[in-house]
Amino acid sequence: MASTFWSNTIWYILLGIFCIIQMIFGLSKAKNRKHAMAVFIIIAGMTFSYEVTIFCFLKAYNYYPMIIPHSPIDDGLAGNLFSQFSVTASAMLISVLYLKYYWFLIFSLIYTIIEESFLILGIYSQNWYQTWMTTLGLLFLFWVFKRMYATDFKHLRPIWYYIFMLFGLYTLHMPAILWPFIQSGILVLNTKILADPMNSYALISLVNLLLMSFICMVIYFSKLNFKWKSMLALALYVIIYFADKLNIIYVKDSFFLFFATIDIFGMLLCIFILHKLMAPSSNK
Repeated sequence: MASTFWSNTIWYILLGIFCIIQMIFGLSKAKNRKHAMAVFIIIAGMTFSYEVTIFCFLKAYNYYPMIIPHSPIDDGLAGNLFSQFSVTASAMLISVLYLKYYWFLIFSLIYTIIEESFLILGIYSQNWYQTWMTTLGLLFLFWVFKRMYATDFKHLRPIWYYIFMLFGLYTLHMPAILWPFIQSGILVLNTKILADPMNSYALISLVNLLLMSFICMVIYFSKLNFKWKSMLALALYVIIYFADKLNIIYVKDSFFLFFATIDIFGMLLCIFILHKLMAPSSNK
């Protein structure tokens, strides 16, 4: 473990520190910190969705942070999170400082150098993916963040508001609620649903997110009375129960109610937090 920490993990930690520094400085300079944080969470969800798709399903590349060495899938996703949050923090920094467009290229080249360095260090590898794709992709990401940062969420059509919230919930719920249960052994995802274990892992996580977020958003935003909202919440318990019984997921004995309750009400809490961050503010 000590040898892999200094050869692998430390570089991802340094990338994480770089991310934190950018976030602290960016939020300190933002005129509207709530709005900046909301856009960060939403864009991070978009980048995470994109990266999980090409990482898990399309086998574009591999991360080796050796943070969770006993589980290559989780270890790769951990590396993915460091990457996702770092580039999104850079996008936020560019937007809140209103940097000129040539800074898009400067930051893209910085991450190009980081990616090539990770390849040389052997802590990241590419299959069909190429580094120039990162360079071009980041130019697009920075442009999207800048456009969204200039957008007032109250002027969005409801469908776009909820789509953006869905991406944001991916950022909040997966790492903060679902992943800790997986790492603690309370929750195990069946990696034999599909032929490829990583595809099974990603598919079950995605279905959990979509079902949980959709029903919880209905509970949170709809004008249904308490009885109907309670029935929807109960339906989520039933869905999780049958997922366990059908061996789609495995919940540790005697932990079912604890896991299901945290999963459901954790999602509702994530919706509450993101909704407050996306709420209109006098500053911009």
